[in-house]
Amino acid sequence: MMSYNYPTIAENLYVNQLPNGMMVYLIPKKHFMETTGVLTSRFGSLDNKFTAMGQAYQYPEGVAHFLEHKLFELSEGLDAATEFTKLGAESNAYTTVDKTSFYFSTTGNLSESLALLQEFVMSTHLTEESVEREKEIIGQEIEMYQDDADFRLYQGILENLFPKTALAEDIAGSRNSVNQISVKDLEENHQFFYPPSNMELVLVGDFEPEQIIEEIKIQQNKAEQREFLPLERQAIVYHSVIKNRSMHMDVSLPKLAVGYRGPKPEGGRSLLEQKLSLQLFFTMLLGWTSETNQAWYDSRQIDDSFDLEIEVKEEYQYLIISLDTNEPIAMGTRLKQFLTHFERSKDLTEAHFQLLKRELYGDFLRSLDSVEHLAMQFVTYHLGEETYFDVPKLIEQLTLEQVIAVGREFLASADVTDFTIFPK
Repeated sequence: MMSYNYPTIAENLYVNQLPNGMMVYLIPKKHFMETTGVLTSRFGSLDNKFTAMGQAYQYPEGVAHFLEHKLFELSEGLDAATEFTKLGAESNAYTTVDKTSFYFSTTGNLSESLALLQEFVMSTHLTEESVEREKEIIGQEIEMYQDDADFRLYQGILENLFPKTALAEDIAGSRNSVNQISVKDLEENHQFFYPPSNMELVLVGDFEPEQIIEEIKIQQNKAEQREFLPLERQAIVYHSVIKNRSMHMDVSLPKLAVGYRGPKPEGGRSLLEQKLSLQLFFTMLLGWTSETNQAWYDSRQIDDSFDLEIEVKEEYQYLIISLDTNEPIAMGTRLKQFLTHFERSKDLTEAHFQLLKRELYGDFLRSLDSVEHLAMQFVTYHLGEETYFDVPKLIEQLTLEQVIAVGREFLASADVTDFTIFPK
């Protein structure tokens, strides 16, 4: 087991690749009452089309999310969530475009909870009856989100940015696609994507790493030993963006999203460095500490709903600016013009840059005080070879000139679109 010490943040990370290929990341936190474990498969909504061993496979949209639901079902009609509750632990799961994560948090019975996590995620107990029953449950969940204006705004701008790709589809799929999912589909996808070598386990809390790793090895020796077949996953094709769309919903104020689709990341920067650079760049320009943000806020052109989201992955990157506004068309034009002429901004200063670096570093330090938040951040920020604990080093190394260069490069070749929800 490899150990890494981070003296500036007083943290240690233990990393072990098990004989079956599973990666284990242990972050001991002395004197913390709670422990959180997260078991993640690199299987998300983008993976409904792929090629394995020269054969092409295609499954209904939403299959990864559906499988997330069904893995909680144990043998003899038992439910994993209920079993966690009996152990005094809380449990849940979530699916994203590129991963499915299952987690628990507990203040006791750690060994039993950790064993249960591995047991239920790495095996299936599916029946035709339970799968048919789940279709109605997930269908209701999909309909609930369709009534959520913020969800529709976000999904709508993604459809504009990445038309004709899996990114344009709801992670849960549609009622129609969910109804097409079969037991066979779920079993096959579990075989493809849930071998240990396609998974990683993160554990954060007060434990002895050497003892815990032995417990994990024992549990993994009990599991079915399967190899992860080399897969060619579907690529994100950059079709022409849809310039603008709108819809009407029961909202009191119009909702606007402006999206920028940057080029596929490439070059000498890591994905984590790219993401942090873009976060700093756009926060300098439009974050709450900027003169522009304050001027728009004081003149009531924006309110507390104003938000920036930046995503950087191996095959795509984007910026989404969202807000509630009485003047969606005017604000959309204003935002685009501002970013076209960003060099005129008075906020791209060394003093402002250093302020935001300190703020970003402070947010990182605060995250270390919550076991569950730290575990989730570690899963989220594990991009390539870098981990969440590399964030402080990158923040320190970044310069104002580098960050502006990254932002300029992003905007110079970005495709722009907007999506608006108007009141009925």
